[in-house]
Amino acid sequence: MSPSSTFFRLLKYFIKYKWRIVAGLLSVAIMSLTDTASAYLIARLFEILQTISQQVRLGQEILVDIPIKFLNKLLYSFTIHGQQESFELIYKFAFAVIVIILIKVTFVYVREYLMSSVQQKIMMRFRIELFDRIVLLPIKYFDENKTGYIMSRITNDVNNIEQSITLIVEMAQNFVYSFVYAAALFYTNWKLAIVTILIFALSGEISRKFGDKIRSYSHALTNTLAEISSFIQERITAIRIVKSFTREEKEKKSFKQKAEANYHYSMKIVRVTALLSPTNELFNTTAASLLVIFCGYLFIKGSMSIETMLFFLILMINLAKPVKALGESAARIQKTLVSAGYIFEILDHPVESNKKDAPSISISHGNVEYRNVSFSYNNDLQALKEINVQIRGGEKIALVGPSGGGKSTFINMIPRFYEAQQGNIFIDGMNIQDVDLYSLRSQIAIVPQDVILFSGTVFTNIQYGRLDAPREEVLQAARDANAHDFIEKLEKGYETEVGERGLQLSGGQRQRIAIARAILRNPRILLLDEATSALDTESELMVKEALERLMEGRTSFIIAHRLSTIAHCDRIIVIDSGRIVESGTHDELLSKNTGLYRRLHELQFDENPA
Repeated sequence: MSPSSTFFRLLKYFIKYKWRIVAGLLSVAIMSLTDTASAYLIARLFEILQTISQQVRLGQEILVDIPIKFLNKLLYSFTIHGQQESFELIYKFAFAVIVIILIKVTFVYVREYLMSSVQQKIMMRFRIELFDRIVLLPIKYFDENKTGYIMSRITNDVNNIEQSITLIVEMAQNFVYSFVYAAALFYTNWKLAIVTILIFALSGEISRKFGDKIRSYSHALTNTLAEISSFIQERITAIRIVKSFTREEKEKKSFKQKAEANYHYSMKIVRVTALLSPTNELFNTTAASLLVIFCGYLFIKGSMSIETMLFFLILMINLAKPVKALGESAARIQKTLVSAGYIFEILDHPVESNKKDAPSISISHGNVEYRNVSFSYNNDLQALKEINVQIRGGEKIALVGPSGGGKSTFINMIPRFYEAQQGNIFIDGMNIQDVDLYSLRSQIAIVPQDVILFSGTVFTNIQYGRLDAPREEVLQAARDANAHDFIEKLEKGYETEVGERGLQLSGGQRQRIAIARAILRNPRILLLDEATSALDTESELMVKEALERLMEGRTSFIIAHRLSTIAHCDRIIVIDSGRIVESGTHDELLSKNTGLYRRLHELQFDENPA
């Protein structure tokens, strides 16, 4: 996405709040008009005081006619006479300036409130849209992108978008300032105004050149930040591995290299940004000095009054500030637009496929059929090859075979974490690709090997299986999962905080809470992925007993490497290199003289070392 298209896409987020923005910019216009009015009063007062000074020096009586004009039309005129009226006039001018400033500060508050509320609402909308999109992305996206990379998008890049929105608001405000001041300049002296505008336009071009450099460096800087986030996330997650292999020094060195790369690009941006402001300052000061000299020349020649000259110079100084800020904002926003581009990539990424108006599925029996199903994670290697199998409702199916053979892929196809690239999967005779995705998954439960619990209480983690479940049903699910007794012994019982990822609990405790969660869901199809492999003997017995209750009457798929845990299954399917190579009961498969299942069994139980 090009910088310009990214910029205009950001602008679309402001449309929803257009009336607040209009009111905010009107406040800016009023503020700039008050500055213009103050400049006019000061210039007008200076000219009047000059006239009074000349009369006093000449020993004349003070007598000054003061016309009030607008667009060269006389609106009103009055005359001051004597010192007393002269002093009264100065008081009136001072009072008028104070009133104008009061008006200005009132609208400063209005502008600040309205524009800040727009910024915060847009940021809230961005965060919501981003998270809404992330939870709808397919599993494949998370397989292909590191967690740290995604976290960097949500944190670093969203923060940069906040800067983008701030800069856009500032640019809009400075544009209004510039427009009002430029209009006043044209009213004062249109020829000089054109020259002034051309000079400031050249200043803007200088800022644009700087912005191009900032954008190119920012792209690299954003990538280094994503790499740092990913690196930290991975090492913290695997800190026990780092320490057990004493690789602290290696990881420190690796991180230092990434941090130095980030520093390298950060300093490139700093150097360019640091040059931008003084370059603009030097250019604008030189141009302003030349204009002052020219205005002084016109004044001396009698072509410009002292009032006009002062008014023009004050307006020019006022105009220089927002024009300079516009140029610098345009340059600085190039950095943040890189992050906006990355965020829009996520927002534009296709979500999980779910056909519009697809019918809901109501799984009654739990019959599952694979018809010629093939799937590959990439074009080079197929994870599943022409799978054909029928499973009756209520059957307990064990999946065994070498690591990487396709067992996890097989069960991940059922809830449509991955879509079949060839063939179809049917549940109770309905093609799962033609049914509503969420109704399908609502009747499937998964108990993985590495149980993940959310930060919160034991109760909320179990209730996650069915959010509207009453407390008594949650407690009953815990009893069925052999979890109630240990939960009651915790410091706060069901209200005990489990900590990040549930690490305050043991592996067996986490596993039983996961089973309770699945029981509460009351699924028709159950997927178990090595649910007891990492447990001690006592915990394993408790978990196996809970799993037996959970599987009762449900179609269950069990991935297991320990063959002793699946001997009771109704059928064992042996998968190797993406194909079903054997199928049958434990006794049937062992009765074969040759076969992968028998070989795996012999390796585990050492029945035939040869």
